Amino acid sequence: MSIAYHDVNVYGFGRGLDYQKSVSNFPGAHAKAALDRLRRRPHSRVDILQDIEGVVANGEMLLVLGKPGSGCTTFLKTLAGRMSGLHCDKGSSLNYQGIPSRTMYNQLRGTIAYQAELDLHFPTLTMGEMLDFAANASGDGHDKSIVETTVKSLGLVKTLGTKMGNDFIVGVSGGERKRGSIAEILVGQSTFQCWDNSTRGLDSSSALDFVKTLRQHTTACQGVSLVSLYQASEDIYNLFDKVLVLCEGRQVYFGSTKDAKSYFVNLGFEFSEWSTTPDFLTAVTDLEEQRVQHNASAVTPKNATDFALAWQKCNARSAMTEQINEYARRYPSDSVGQSTPSSARSPYSISIKRQISLCAERGFKRLFNELTAPISAISGNLVVSIILGTMFYNLSGDTNSFFGRGVLLFITILLNASLTGFESVAQWEIRPILEKHFRYAFYHPYAEAVSSIICDLPNKLLLALAFNLPVYFLANLRRTPGAFFTFYLFAFAALLNGSMIYRSMGAMSRTLEGSQPAGAVFALLMMLYNGFVIPFNDMKPWLQWFSYINPVYYAFESLAINEFSGRDFQCSELIPREGDSQYQTCIAVGAKPGSNYVSGADYIRENWGFQTDHLWRNLGIMIALIACYGTIYIVCTEYISLQPSRGEVLLFRKGKQAAPHGSANDEEIQRVREKPERFATAVAESSASSDSIPVATDAATFVWTDLSYEIKVGKTQKRILDKVEGWVKPKTVTALMGASGAGKTTLLNLLADRVSTGVIYGEKTVDLRHRDVAFARKIGYAQQQDLHLNTATVREALEFSALLRQPAKYSQDEKLAYVEHIAGLLDLDKDGLLDAVIGVPGEGLNVAQRKRVTIAVELAARPELLLFLDEPTSGLDSDSSMSFCKLLRRLADHGQAILCVVHQPSAQLLTYFDRLLLLSEGKSLYFGDFGANFSTVISYFERQGARRREAHENPAEWMLEVSKTNAGIDEEKERHDWAALWQASPERAAIAAECEKMKVELSKATAENAVVDGASSEFATSLWYQISAVTKRAFMHDWYSPTYLWSKSFTTFGLAFFNGITFWNSGSTPQDLQNLVFSLFILTTMFGTHVQLIMKRFHDARVQYESRERQSRTYSWVAFLVANVVVELCSQTVMSVIAYVAWYYPVGLWHNAGDQGELSNRGGLTFLLIWSLMILFQTLSQMLMTIMPDVPTGINIGNLLFMLTLIFSGPLVAPDALPRFWIFMYRATPLSYYISALVGTGLSGMDIECAAKDLVQIPSIPDNSTCATYLSSYITNSGGKLVNGDATSSCQFCPYSTADPVLATFGIYFEERWQNWGITIVYNVINISLAFFIYGLVSRKKSGVKAGSEAQS
Repeated sequence: MSIAYHDVNVYGFGRGLDYQKSVSNFPGAHAKAALDRLRRRPHSRVDILQDIEGVVANGEMLLVLGKPGSGCTTFLKTLAGRMSGLHCDKGSSLNYQGIPSRTMYNQLRGTIAYQAELDLHFPTLTMGEMLDFAANASGDGHDKSIVETTVKSLGLVKTLGTKMGNDFIVGVSGGERKRGSIAEILVGQSTFQCWDNSTRGLDSSSALDFVKTLRQHTTACQGVSLVSLYQASEDIYNLFDKVLVLCEGRQVYFGSTKDAKSYFVNLGFEFSEWSTTPDFLTAVTDLEEQRVQHNASAVTPKNATDFALAWQKCNARSAMTEQINEYARRYPSDSVGQSTPSSARSPYSISIKRQISLCAERGFKRLFNELTAPISAISGNLVVSIILGTMFYNLSGDTNSFFGRGVLLFITILLNASLTGFESVAQWEIRPILEKHFRYAFYHPYAEAVSSIICDLPNKLLLALAFNLPVYFLANLRRTPGAFFTFYLFAFAALLNGSMIYRSMGAMSRTLEGSQPAGAVFALLMMLYNGFVIPFNDMKPWLQWFSYINPVYYAFESLAINEFSGRDFQCSELIPREGDSQYQTCIAVGAKPGSNYVSGADYIRENWGFQTDHLWRNLGIMIALIACYGTIYIVCTEYISLQPSRGEVLLFRKGKQAAPHGSANDEEIQRVREKPERFATAVAESSASSDSIPVATDAATFVWTDLSYEIKVGKTQKRILDKVEGWVKPKTVTALMGASGAGKTTLLNLLADRVSTGVIYGEKTVDLRHRDVAFARKIGYAQQQDLHLNTATVREALEFSALLRQPAKYSQDEKLAYVEHIAGLLDLDKDGLLDAVIGVPGEGLNVAQRKRVTIAVELAARPELLLFLDEPTSGLDSDSSMSFCKLLRRLADHGQAILCVVHQPSAQLLTYFDRLLLLSEGKSLYFGDFGANFSTVISYFERQGARRREAHENPAEWMLEVSKTNAGIDEEKERHDWAALWQASPERAAIAAECEKMKVELSKATAENAVVDGASSEFATSLWYQISAVTKRAFMHDWYSPTYLWSKSFTTFGLAFFNGITFWNSGSTPQDLQNLVFSLFILTTMFGTHVQLIMKRFHDARVQYESRERQSRTYSWVAFLVANVVVELCSQTVMSVIAYVAWYYPVGLWHNAGDQGELSNRGGLTFLLIWSLMILFQTLSQMLMTIMPDVPTGINIGNLLFMLTLIFSGPLVAPDALPRFWIFMYRATPLSYYISALVGTGLSGMDIECAAKDLVQIPSIPDNSTCATYLSSYITNSGGKLVNGDATSSCQFCPYSTADPVLATFGIYFEERWQNWGITIVYNVINISLAFFIYGLVSRKKSGVKAGSEAQS
């Protein structure tokens, strides 16, 4: 494969600057966007790439260089066909060896691979399983040597049996996961590969190994590799054949890597002695910080246009043009705009059958690698089934069991259909991986959809059996083999229907928030329109149609037929109770005058309108619905993709946008220019002022000796660090280096007291005055992950850190002034960036800007003792990295003690460090000075037997290469472990002696060491100040998260409104009374949707707090909980207003309140009860999430607990009908008080008018009697009323007169309404108290780790 391209012009539409959406402007923004689409209003065009041209032959590698924002990513995406949000001019020509670009992007999609920075994998698959799947899916599974060779070349042999892992599942390290992503492409069949900064996060040696492997792969398959790198060493650069240099979207050089340096030198640029060639090529495009030769400045290009003109006129460009023309003659091809479809060739290497087979095999591996989830689901539902069965234990065989059997069948089939409700959310975890594999042409997305259905069948069979078997026999449902298996068949069919419905809901939407309102309403309608809550003939016409597509309706009808048909039930109550049987009639629905038995078939026909001959017809319909919903799921999975990223769009608060620089929908379009050299300039310009640099007047010397750390993996203890020693002193910068997985981040966490599990051995020593709870607060720690509140602006993030973390001796004005100073040092005050919203990757700050904010947040806190930085240069280009290291040097020179993890450092960058700590697999390989020109460290390794370093080699790459275990030692010498060599060396002995000497000195306490001004407190500010600041920030976070609040609002409105209009203006018949009770009951099921939103919200806030803000002692856990509870309480109050208005008035309960003369009293209490119910949803969700490890677990546990409270709340089984063993559950569940108060307030005093089906017909009575005299005794004792009291025959009796006696059978009394409301408030208070108690215990447990026998405090 090869490519030639010319006149490539890429553009986008829109702006690179946008305003941040809030709750208030969110609807208007979407309405405006919709109107613009309807009016087809043209967007402004923004050019990204202009006149790009070149040719890359078979077996060649092209290095793409440029500053951030220059167009590197767009160039790679264009050639790889990733044109989402991008457009090519019709005149652009892309010639893939004579194959039209449209054909390449579709039929030959599998030959093109684009790898960005994200690593997306199934976390429960092992590295070996992941790579085997990639090889098999690309058609090379039979050739095991490809996988073996790739694994060896990338150093992944030891990880083959380890899970890929993620934030919640322990697996390979981040660097190993990155190499796994690289290997996934290399084992495939792609011959045209685009790599976008894929070495980010890799150490120098691993990055070099990757490019070497890529070099071998490209040569072997005669493909093409295009690679963009921000920090490329000279050794990496020399592996490429050609290089492309971009400047603001313009091509300024394309040609051989050997000629590139001389081209720019001839243009008048100065090549620094310490600079590498790729650094030099990138630096010349920095238009404000160019280094030019003194005698050539007049002709040196000053801007991107000058560069492009110089390139157009040079001989190298003429030669390249001739190569392109020759390529076109050899491989004639249509242009992009005129390309025509070729033959319908599939881009996939394997058949559909093989794709499904492979995905199914992978699905079973994922299942067996993580059996905890299915086992816990089966076990949990088995427990629920047993509980449900004992609630309806041994139902009687008379008409008393009619209602109980109906309720049991309804709740059972509804739960069966809802057992797989989590699958809608689960879709979002795998969709990004499916889309990646679709782009790699591994398989059709629908192949994974079909295979997932197949893989889940065994689990669903067991799940259905575990749930339905106990409840069926415990409740004494029809005990015949045929009846049970019929029951199980329909229950399983309902479960499959539910699974397909929830999967479809997840697949139909492009965002998680967008899928929830529709999914919640659909689930509600399944609950309402199933024939039990409202019989078919009583349904309102506007939604009656839903029962035709509701699988629960057909399942319930069939279960009722299965249970009742062909059975006669003895009458449990006759009217009147005593007397001649010929004058008595059974009170049950479906009873016939003069008969003591009621036919089950008559009962279900009269009560629900069910026909016995529908039993197996319904099964056919359910199978058809499974096929229908399954088809929707499969089709949506194939054709509906996730919402694409808008690219790097910079966000500002409305009214505070910076002046636009031109942009569109790609990360290159953002023209907020990066000027890294301003770091050094700003420092130099302000060096005259004594406060121009953050001065660490109280910086500490920190010593650690024999430091070891163990964690438990499975049943064994794994040692992560093994007897590491060293120190950090004021006015020094120490580099912490090592290969991926060496333990660098673990060591930083250990030194900063940020580990929460495991066992620590060894000793950490610091000045006596710093050994207090304030130690962690006085350390600045810039983490590898850029963790920030996405809705905050840069200024707000810095001010929040400064106000809460700076010592109390500084006034608020001084703290805020210091923020401005830090922003200036880190170039965050340019182009309005200080007021930009941090956002998320793709919508907000770019990688380099986010990294600067991470560092600025720590510096804004004025770290008094130490400054730790974990890979601060990752994601930055060479110049930005260099400038940042210059700033570190300035900080150290003014007294700061700094320990910094660095990856891929150049030789020049390392000159800003004083000392090196080199780790490998948790062990020290070297600690000491670098020496002049790195002579000390180089001399040590060469004396230990390492090969000699060549003059051109990067010292960092050389050290990492030779220090690999049993690598880099001369063949004739005995091989040793480098860690053992260091332990036996005289250098290590000197270090150990110095450590002991420093420990003695640090242990000497003097009078001057006394701590004053409250500097020993754990937090820098008071608790009330923390609560105020954190609560204010939480309110702003909610306000600027409109998708969260609007999604919750629409969901709440939809559930309440559809509930209300389903029972629109309910009347006063017994069926209406039952309908209203179930309407209230179903209103409480809103918890299922609220819990998903609230738990995710709380979990995200908890991760933010625990990962960064608690570790740095920014504020206490009490402030965190108070802020989240208060803010969510306000949100839920708004939701309660929405729910009240959307449900209370449509359902018509206010009519009865008016009839009783208590319109405002009852209406107000109903609102208070709904408000308290919404607060219950919040407090229960937040209480559970204080201890739950992740959101899915929390949702499952929350729904399980809520399901139990729902079952025991009263409407399903009256308290008197419960077995005595379970009566305590009715008293303990909060919903029983909510429903009792709501039902009593809404329905008490209602007069009941029986419908025809509810009337008990007594054909004949004794002579000389009227209906009134004949039934007077019965009415006096049991209640009810006669319709025709004066009649002498055909008496029509209504068993109910008012609602209160009926409510009393459920233990509901109007007089207890206010008492019950008070009890609901108590439950909320208990939930909040438990949240504080549980999280307090968890926080104290995480505040420290177990100390080993060697540990000293």
